[in-house]
Amino acid sequence: MTNRRTLSALVLVLASTAFGATAPEPVVWPAPKDVPERVRAAGLEMLDSEAMDMHIHTTLKVYSGGRPVTVPADIGIDRSGPKPRYSPLHTHDTTGTLHVESEEWRDFTLGQFMTQWGVSTAQKKCRGDVAGRALAGDPSRIVLRDGETITLRCR
Repeated sequence: MTNRRTLSALVLVLASTAFGATAPEPVVWPAPKDVPERVRAAGLEMLDSEAMDMHIHTTLKVYSGGRPVTVPADIGIDRSGPKPRYSPLHTHDTTGTLHVESEEWRDFTLGQFMTQWGVSTAQKKCRGDVAGRALAGDPSRIVLRDGETITLRCR
């Protein structure tokens, strides 16, 4: 009798998880308001338009305590003036797509993006992986590459 009750309880838990459970609410780490200052802090310059000599996309997925973090839109885009200005490293939406659009081909890092976002991977105690390969050390040193997915898992 006890085994049946245990089995029934387990089936109920599994069924509710599979069919009725909702995903955890995303964590919000807002985009900063001081875009030009954050871009300068990342060692980058604002551009009057999106440059296209270098144009790549990297996907960023972030988790905090196991819950997803939404990557905000407009990180690295200053819309305070009559015409938007762009960092060579920016987001347009909340999909986690990082746009690297530069006047020259060079390495851009996750650390530069996180600085623009105003989030410290060290303070958040993040570890990273690229394309499912766990990386040792500071994830802010990850170089952004076209088509790759970077996952940060933070506490």
